[in-house]
Formats: sequence, structure tokens, C-alpha cells
Amino acid sequence: MISALFDRTSASNHSFLIYPYKVIYSTEETDIEIPEQLPQVLISVSKRKFKNAIDRNTIKRRTKEAYRLNKIHYTRPMSLGLVYVANEILDFLILEKAMKSVLGRIEKETR
Repeated sequence: MISALFDRTSASNHSFLIYPYKVIYSTEETDIEIPEQLPQVLISVSKRKFKNAIDRNTIKRRTKEAYRLNKIHYTRPMSLGLVYVANEILDFLILEKAMKSVLGRIEKETR
């Protein structure tokens, strides 16, 4: 599923940048009506930019919490990749504001 998310030739993949995240998402069209569900989420932090695992885990933990507080339900399967592109560890409030923007834009584009 991850390789399909990063496949540039797929028509169902979309990407955009809202600092500090590069967002890649894929929606799969199906005729089957399924109950509302949460998307599968991938969070990536570069080992090249953040050498210490503590720093990478801090960023991932803050991103997960920002997502958890603002998540939205979808009626079709969706995969979401969040790639952290900033060069420093940002405060949680900044990450939460960016996450709200990311999820709002995805919701607007998928309707």
C-alpha cells in the first residue's frame, strides 16, 4: 500500500505542501458502500535531517496527536502520507494548525 501511495503514475494520488508537511493522499474509488472509516496514515521524518531518534519520535508523536485531535471520517478507503519537511522541531501548536489546514484541504478536494 505504501508503494502505491508514492507511485507518481497513479491517477488517484494527489499531493500538496502545507508547511511543515508534504502531504500525499490516495483515494480509491469503489462502488461498494462501506461505513465511515478513518484513513490509513503514514508519518515520515527524515533521518538525514534529524540524526537522533528522540527528535524523530518527538515529531512523530506531536504529529500523531495533532491528527488524533482533528481527524475526520471518510466514506471510502483512503491512504494518507505526511512527510515532515521542516529543518527544526516545531512547537505542537504550529503542527496542530498545519494539521487542521491539511485535513481541511483534503476534505475540500475529496468532496
